[in-house]
This record gives sequence, structure tokens and C-alpha cells, in this order.
Amino acid sequence: MGKNTINNQKKKLAKLRKKNAAKQNLGSLSIKDLLRHAQEQIDIFQYDKAQKFCQEALKRDADNVAALEISASLCLEVGNLEGAQHCLGRAITLKPEEGYEKYMSMAQLLNGKESLQCYQKGIELLTKVISDLQQSVKENKEVHSENNLTDVSVQEEMGTEQCESQDENKETSLTRVTRTKNEPIPSCSSVEERQSSFLQDLSSAHCSIAELYMTDLCDEEDAENLCHASIASAIEVDPSNPEAYQHMASFFLVKQDVDEAKVHILKSVKLWLPKYKEVDEGKAAAGTFDPVEVCPLSYTTRLNTARILIEVEDYENAVEVLEGLLEENNEIVDTWYLLGWTSYLQGGEHMDSAKYYLHQAMKVHNTAGSADVQLIEHVKELTQKLGPYTEDESVNEAEIEDELERHLDEGLIQEDEQMDTN
Repeated sequence: MGKNTINNQKKKLAKLRKKNAAKQNLGSLSIKDLLRHAQEQIDIFQYDKAQKFCQEALKRDADNVAALEISASLCLEVGNLEGAQHCLGRAITLKPEEGYEKYMSMAQLLNGKESLQCYQKGIELLTKVISDLQQSVKENKEVHSENNLTDVSVQEEMGTEQCESQDENKETSLTRVTRTKNEPIPSCSSVEERQSSFLQDLSSAHCSIAELYMTDLCDEEDAENLCHASIASAIEVDPSNPEAYQHMASFFLVKQDVDEAKVHILKSVKLWLPKYKEVDEGKAAAGTFDPVEVCPLSYTTRLNTARILIEVEDYENAVEVLEGLLEENNEIVDTWYLLGWTSYLQGGEHMDSAKYYLHQAMKVHNTAGSADVQLIEHVKELTQKLGPYTEDESVNEAEIEDELERHLDEGLIQEDEQMDTN
């Protein structure tokens, strides 16, 4: 037997042992642990590993709702929409009155009235969750208040020495009161974070319903009023949600009320753009923002932000939004196009910039492609009006930086000379 053959057999044996060890490890985990590991793998984009944990969990209990929901989440991540719909549908059948998340996810996979019904059910369940949480907070505050009052009366009656003994037993007393309800007293910050997260989800769900009335259900009876009511609810539930104000701006643009649209899109932008710019320019103090998610709006949503700003003729903010998007990803045709279109609309000295941006839009389109035929046709139309762009017209950024540094150095020298003179 040759040396290579022996080595190959050793490698196969090692792989087989590794595979068997993995199976044994999976077998030693509880369903809860399997799902925890699955979610961890999804979070770090290890979808193949996550699938193994999900499959093992469902193999043991095909009707485990948590396993079905995480499996649906995995299916969505890898683009298996049919699989996600199957898992979510089964989870809804098993526990129709628990878990608002599965309804929100299912709604995104459906259209029209079916989607609307899922959002409405999700909102119903989520509203109950928020109500229960608020009631829990109220009861916990009452418990704290009662214990504080008890402490004061005890101090007055028993004197300092006995009060010290009472203080030592205070924590035990609080624990005993809470444990009668089988629920520990949560910290204020913990409760506020949970409530804030729930309210954000609720506001987003109302926004999604508004979108349905603007698209799939636009021909439904009273669609306009229902759309407006949904957006108003989104703002009422979470006034810090920029997407809600952006939806209201879109609503008014459809009604051709540009002034109201401008009011609401500016409200939306003010909720995130200033902080985004601070972080981008390195001016934001550490701890004042989440480095993972500086902006709460997706790339696509911010493209729509820019479109609305252009429609209400707020070109300055539109450019700031688009330049931020360009820094994140410079291979999106729409971003270059919108920058070019904004420059074209401003006219005058901005025309050279318009040429450059539109040239870049076509360059990216030729490389990556764009499914938006009308957009590409508009780019070509504008390019014909402006004339062809040549590389000689491009600005040498290195030269600009050198020039700025030279002026800066000269300015510093002049300041030093003035100080010496004084």
C-alpha cells in the first residue's frame, strides 16, 4: 500500500471521527441550547452551522415554536422565502395568540389583505405585551413605594438601632413580595429599554400598514384616511421614529402638498442626520451613540429620504444624505444618479458636478448593472443634454488636499508672525 493511499485513509478517518464527534455533541445539547447556538451562528453569518442546530432541534420536536421561528429567521437570511413561510405558518397555527414577531415576519412575505391581517394581529399581540409591561412597572413602583413607607414608619417607632436591622432585611422583604408573583423586580433601565424596543416595533408595524395602503391596497375604500391614520399612530406610539415622519412626507407628496411634505421630511432628518454627521466627522463623544448602528434607517430608506428632499427642493440636505450613502457604498447606481440629478437641478456652477456624477452612474451600471430601466434612460438623457464627460474634467483630489495644506501652513505662519510682532 503506497504512502499517499495511507495518508488519504487517515484523512478520511479523521473527518469521519470529527463528524461523529459533532453528532455526539449535538446529541448532548438540550433543545434550548441548540436554539441558542443556532441564533449565535446566525448572528455571525455562519448559516450552515446554524442550520445543523435548527435541524437537530426540529428533529426532536417538530412542533417546537421557538425552533420554527429561528428556522424561519435562518430561511429569511439565506433567501429561502418558501421555507420561512412554511415555518412561520406552522408556528402561527401552534400558538396563534402568542408571539407578535412571527406575525410581523409573515406579513412581509405576503401581499395585500393577507399581509394587512398579519400586521393587525401582530399589533394586537404587541399592544398587549406593552400593556402588560406597563402594568408590571406600575405594580413594581407600588411595591417600592410601600416598602419605603414601611421603612419610614418603622424608623419612627423602633429607633435607630432597630432600623439598621430593618435595613438589612429590606432586600429579603422585596424579594419575598416579588417572588409571590414568580417575577423578579426588573431594573428601571432594563424595563425602559424593553419598552422602547417594543414601541419601535409597534411604530414600524403601523408604518408598514401605511405602505400597504399606498401600494397594494390603494384602491380599497377609505384607503387615504386609513393610510394617514396608520402614520399618525406610528408617530404617536414613537415620536422618535424618523421613518414615521418620512412616511407622512410621502403621504403629503402624493396629495401634492409640498409644504407639509417638507415639514415632515425635515422632522425626520433632524432625528438622525446631525448625529450621523457628528460621528462621521469624529465629533461625537464616545458613549453617546451606538457604533454598530449610528443611523436607524436602512440604505434603501435613506435613498428615499434623498428623493423626497429633492422633490421638496431641499438640495443641501439631499446632498448630505447622498454623500453619506456614497461613503458607505459607492457601487449603487441610484446614489450616483440622485447626486447627478440634484446637481443638475441646482444648475449653474453645479453642472460640472452633475456631469461627473452621471458619468459615475453609467460607469457603475456598466459594471454592476441596474434593473431600473427608466433611471438609466434618464441618466442617458441628462448626459446628452450636458455633453460627454471626459477624465480631464475630473478634479484631482490629491492636488486639492496639497493646496489646502499649503494654505493652512501659510495661515499658521502668518499668525505666528503677527504674534511675534505683537
